[in-house]
Amino acid sequence: MIVDLERNGKKPLYLQLKEKIGAMIAERLMLPGSRLPATRDLALSLGVSRNTVVQAYQELEAEGLINSRVGRGAFVTLYPLVEISTPAAKQESCMSYEGLFSAGWSRANADLVSVFEQLAQPPSKSLYIDMASDQPNSGLLPVAAFGECLKSAVRRYGRSLFTTGSPCGFKPLLEYLPTLLARRNVMCRPENLMIVSGVQQALNLIGRLFIDPGDTVLLQHFTYPGALGMFRSFQSTCIGIPTDHEGLCIDVLERILRHRRPKLLYIVPTFHNPTGTTLPAERRRRLVELAREHAFLVVEDDYAHDLAFDGREAYPLKSWDTVGGIIHLGSFSESLFPGIRLSWIVASKPIIERLALLKQSYDLYTNRIIQGALLEYCRKGCYDRELKRKRQVYARRCDSLFRAMEYHFPDAVTWRKPKGGLFQWVDIPESLDAFALLLRTRERGVVFTPDRMFAVEEWSRGGFRLGFTSPEEDQIPEGVKIIGETLKDILATVA
Repeated sequence: MIVDLERNGKKPLYLQLKEKIGAMIAERLMLPGSRLPATRDLALSLGVSRNTVVQAYQELEAEGLINSRVGRGAFVTLYPLVEISTPAAKQESCMSYEGLFSAGWSRANADLVSVFEQLAQPPSKSLYIDMASDQPNSGLLPVAAFGECLKSAVRRYGRSLFTTGSPCGFKPLLEYLPTLLARRNVMCRPENLMIVSGVQQALNLIGRLFIDPGDTVLLQHFTYPGALGMFRSFQSTCIGIPTDHEGLCIDVLERILRHRRPKLLYIVPTFHNPTGTTLPAERRRRLVELAREHAFLVVEDDYAHDLAFDGREAYPLKSWDTVGGIIHLGSFSESLFPGIRLSWIVASKPIIERLALLKQSYDLYTNRIIQGALLEYCRKGCYDRELKRKRQVYARRCDSLFRAMEYHFPDAVTWRKPKGGLFQWVDIPESLDAFALLLRTRERGVVFTPDRMFAVEEWSRGGFRLGFTSPEEDQIPEGVKIIGETLKDILATVA
């Protein structure tokens, strides 16, 4: 820790040190939970007495900025107190909620808060190209067709849509889904299914059912932030497994399994979020074998299965499951539109029964009106037609993105074109910080999602994710041009 102290100043050294460290905490140069140097080490590095450092730490602790743990040292508190400096501020200040948030929430979300805050504020520029979002452009949503199916569902099912129902879902939809899933080579019966309000609710229910504090959860080293945050909130130990251009590195997983006993592994094997990779069939088979041999669950998030640009769908992990160790998640949100918030869980009957009990205590059941409308949408052939259209549109947008990157991006960055899905991943040199790049492109009206949003390990760096479904199609080349120019400017300064 580098701190400048005025040796001949009027203010005591311990107060100067206390104020310097306090300023670093306020400016988030020292993050909540980070460890301060040992008093003896800091005293030596600053050339002051150890008592000076001890007094500074005591003052910081008295103000609630740090806390000391016997035998472990001093840490920046997860819940810093709000400083109120004037009588007027005291009268008008709002309550600080920081000390009330759960430790689980802080572990899951604290490091991402500042990033979200900066992304949430739209740039001041009139030009705004959103390549961070995973949401489709509003012009791509099949609103009219779905509206007609909503009317049709009300006519067909009448009052039954407006009453309470089973936590597992609307019975006619549960009876239809096995036919849809059989096209993916996933064989199941209605009793193996549960309809949920999005994949996020599915992960919440699964976590509540299986994860105890301290359990080991394995994920890809860059992963869907919603899953990472959810599993961390259950106070599990999350371990990231490296990936290559084909997805999860099975050989690394095998080495980890020699030393750790995970409770479950979460994976997006097809059009992975964020890297866009698709796990080959031989790796899928081996993963299923390892899960059986080592008795851990696999949660398979197959959110974008239907979005292969060429229509060639990879068989899900669940299609190789013979013992019920794979929990398969699918969704209509990405393939249709996000606002529908309708996904499903495929699992063994004992798991579904327990998840149903949990869902009853959570939100009772998923919207039956939307389930009925979706069933009509599928039965009328609208869903298959919409998938065909979306594949063509997304493939065209991805091609536009790919051509623009080839033209505008410097040679120091690399990428592989995805075969489907919603995202393009870009690898950058380790010397570059994707978040710093984002802050600069944002000033020019372009945003994307940096690696730290997906990283299981804090030290992980690798690149950034570009979404090509949200901006207008003619904005994609311009957005890539701005990112490319900014990359070149940064590389020129670090060369």
